[in-house]
Parts: sequence; C-alpha cells; structure tokens
Amino acid sequence: MKMTCRQHRTIEKRRWIGPVPRTRLMIVCLAGAAAIYISPISFAQQPDGRLTPPAVVVEKIKVQQVSNPARFTARVEAIAAVDIRARVTGFLRAVEFKDGQTVKAGDTLFEIEPDELEALVASARAQVARAEATRKSAEQTLVRNRNLNTQRTVSQAALEEAQAAFEIAAADVQVAEATLRTAELNLSYARIAAPISGNIGRATFTVGNLVGSDSGSLARIVSLDPMRVAFAMTEGLLVTFRQQEAGGGAFDPDTLQLSLRLANGTEYDKPGRIEFVENEVDPQTGTVTARAVFPNPHRILVPGQFVTLYVQEKEMPRLPVVPQTAVLQDREGRFVYLLGANNTVSLRRIDTSARVGSGWAVNKGLDGGEQVVVQGIQRLAEGMTVQPSEGQPVGGGS
Repeated sequence: MKMTCRQHRTIEKRRWIGPVPRTRLMIVCLAGAAAIYISPISFAQQPDGRLTPPAVVVEKIKVQQVSNPARFTARVEAIAAVDIRARVTGFLRAVEFKDGQTVKAGDTLFEIEPDELEALVASARAQVARAEATRKSAEQTLVRNRNLNTQRTVSQAALEEAQAAFEIAAADVQVAEATLRTAELNLSYARIAAPISGNIGRATFTVGNLVGSDSGSLARIVSLDPMRVAFAMTEGLLVTFRQQEAGGGAFDPDTLQLSLRLANGTEYDKPGRIEFVENEVDPQTGTVTARAVFPNPHRILVPGQFVTLYVQEKEMPRLPVVPQTAVLQDREGRFVYLLGANNTVSLRRIDTSARVGSGWAVNKGLDGGEQVVVQGIQRLAEGMTVQPSEGQPVGGGS
C-alpha cells in the first residue's frame, strides 16, 4: 500500500517529537544551564557598547606599632590597712577626725579621759621614791656592817643579812620603776594616733562611750596611695617570664607596660609595675597569683573594686596593618587584592596576627605602602582591571 505525501510527513514528524534519549536530554539541560549562567563579575556597559571596569575603593597600607596585650580581671587592694583599737579602758573624751577624712601618720584620732591613768602614774612614782629610800637605807646598813665586820665587831651572819636586805631593796626599786613605766605607757595610750597615712572610715564610738581593749575596732585606716592590683596570671605568661630568666638573667618587670581599664570603661592614666609573682601554680585553675602596684594620687582606685588589667611589652613591634574589610578567606587562608600597574588587581596571601582597631596586623605578605581594595572585593578576580578610588567608589557603592 502506498502512502500519500501527507502521511509520509506525519510519520517523519512523529519521529522527531517522540521520546528523547537520556543522553541527549542531559546535553540539552547542561547547555541550557550554561546559557542562563551569569558571571558574578559584572561590568557596566557604556553607550558606545564598551564595558566599564568595576569601581572599587582602595586604601594604602600603613605600618604601626602593634600591641597584643594580655587581659586579666583584677581586684584592687590596699597595701596597708589598720583597725584602730583602744589599749586602755576609759571614756572617750574627744574624736579628732571626720568620717572619711585623709589622715597622716601621727595624727591624733581619739582621746580617752586620762585622769585615772595620771593617778596611776603618780602612785607609781611614789612607789619608786619609796623603793629608792629603802634601797638607800639598806645600802647604808650594808656599808656600816662591812666596816664593823672588818673590826670583828659584827658577825658574818649579820653582814650577810645586810647584803640580802640591800639586794632586795634594789630589786624593789626595779619593780617600782617598771610599774612606773607601765603606768606612763598606759597614759600615753589615752591619746590614740594614726599609725599609717591613709583614708579613715567612720568612728564606731562617739564621745562619752566607755572603750577598752575588748571594744573592737574604733575606726579603720586604709592607705590609698599607692594601691595594689591582684590578678591571676596565666601559666603561659609565667612560663614566658621564666624563659626570659633562663635566657639571660632575672626577669625585669620594667620591660612590661601595665594599664588599667576602670568599671566605667575609661582608661586609668597612671602606669603600674609588677610587684610580686607567686612561686606556685594553682593546679585547679592553671594560674598563679600576681600583684602589681599603681600610684593613686587622686584616690580613683578604691579597695575592693574590679578593674581590667592589660599587660604587654613596652617595646612593641611595628607591622603593616590591613583593614578588616579588605581581608577575604578561603581554604588556603586569608588574602587581599592589591592594586597594581594599569589599575589591575592581584591576589596576595597574608598571615595575620593581632587585631589593631578595625584591622589586622600582618606578619607576612605585606611590607607597608601597598594599596589594597577595601570595597568591591567580591566582584574581583586575578588580573582584572578596575576603577580605583580612595573615596567613594566611582558610580556609587561597592
């Protein structure tokens, strides 16, 4: 049976629109994906059809002193603190300070009524005089008996009794003198003076109260200049110090720069110095107790307050510092794009260390003076030509 021309064309059409082989389908899909892929590197098109290089912002790398201080939470302590107590019993006659006042060593703080103590001193002096008179009489008797014994008119036993009486009288003088010194010392305790300079707290007793050695603290003096700052030094920093000692002598605390940040976020304006480092590491915390001393002429530091302590070397290295916005990272590490000749960019691997403000210190990869791209980085590739600007990028944002 012969097919007409129309039937023949219908059969041929069915062959072309029939099921597509899997291999052919995959090729078609891949081709379609390639056709709709848009490169992330976009260029603006000028009216004449030419492509405009992407606009970027560049910044010149500067070399700065880089600090990487160790940070510790520390507590302020007074170097000296004294509780003022009464040594003798009596009624308070005067309180010679105001609560919170700054006092100097030797200033009078309290006065206890001295009348009874003065009477005891007078009685002790009378006892001394009496003992002296007895001793003098015993001495005269001893001299007389010695002379008579030489003439054999007094027995040896009588001489020995006179000698013993003189020695007893001399001892009584010493006892009386000791009693007098004790009475005079107790009288001096009626005036209570500041043993150290510092800031005194409130008086716990007022005038007219009976005080004594069992009355507890009358007031407390705390020295405020200088102040001690105690902190737990890390074991690693301690090892560094010990290595310095092993490498050429004793550790010099003057090679360190110590600074404080106060609770309100401000920096304390006086530098400190390491005073003491404990010789044992706490096995539970892995730290060692250390103390630093800071001058405190304006009484800003107060015992018991918490501060942040920064410890770093005074001689800080100078390194290139790259803005954080210029740094990218992949599996191989961090890198930046440098602006080169003819406004082309090149990828440069870098090794960073400490944070410096909003940037990174660079150990390897940069020398300083290079121009790095800080905006528009995501659109770049090795060797691409760009439009650099040190202000806002050409044509708007990055």
